[in-house]
Amino acid sequence: MVNEFWGTLSIYDHRNPIFIKSLILFDRIVIPIPDKPVGDQTNEELDNLFATATYLQNNNAAVIYDWKQTDFNSWRNDIIREALTVKERDSLYDSRLMLQTKVDNMKPKGVFEITAIPVYGARENFLEAYSNINPVTQENLLLEISQLISVPEQKSSIEAIIELRHKESFQSARIALRDWQFQKIPEVIQEHSEKRILLAKEEFEQMLKRYEEEIKKGKFGKTKIVVTSLLALGSLFSAAIGQIPTAIALMSGAAPQLFSLKESMSPAWKDLREKKFEPAGVIYEANKIFND
Repeated sequence: MVNEFWGTLSIYDHRNPIFIKSLILFDRIVIPIPDKPVGDQTNEELDNLFATATYLQNNNAAVIYDWKQTDFNSWRNDIIREALTVKERDSLYDSRLMLQTKVDNMKPKGVFEITAIPVYGARENFLEAYSNINPVTQENLLLEISQLISVPEQKSSIEAIIELRHKESFQSARIALRDWQFQKIPEVIQEHSEKRILLAKEEFEQMLKRYEEEIKKGKFGKTKIVVTSLLALGSLFSAAIGQIPTAIALMSGAAPQLFSLKESMSPAWKDLREKKFEPAGVIYEANKIFND
């Protein structure tokens, strides 16, 4: 694909369900592999991770990033500190944020644009990232788009997931659902059209149904989770702010047990200047109950 959405992980996320789930939801995941064990990691663990990551990379499901602790420290010191106040404590989970800035140097042949999105295993992990990195500027307005969808169980076969990923019908369903989250909704809200919002709601219901039909074809166990996609709204989007409550009200009838849309204020590690909106993260929330 010319344009791809990548999920950036921390150096520890291969130990968690976040790893398997992300293989289904993103075009590729960025897997950081340290050149030597960090913390309680072992050489055997890193060897196994490298073997898995190489298989995924060969099947266009992942990109390996050669992680060096010195590079991470330099990034925090030279880049983050220019705009943010960083608390003095270990926060290697913030490696997701650093990788978000590195993807342009990792483009595979034929890919011209990458949208990199930090992935968090739970809302607490997302919020903790900003308890260590505190923006000097004001909090950003976020649009939260949550949906209850099927993903592979933790012990699912990676080979079976790759087999499903290779199916064109699944690729099409996943891309449609993703584009609706990260492109359609912001554009519709900006247009101030109730008709367009209602049409977008109907489109979502159809795309969600189509996605669920496709993932059923996967030869692995499935589980339901809530996936919350966060869109940071920039200053150029300010004209649409007044339309958001209307959009939320109109969207509330869209499969109410499966979907929610709301706005929130939350810190973001970088400001949006020339962009109207930008994906700020994805959160997996297994036990969340939707509150309209």
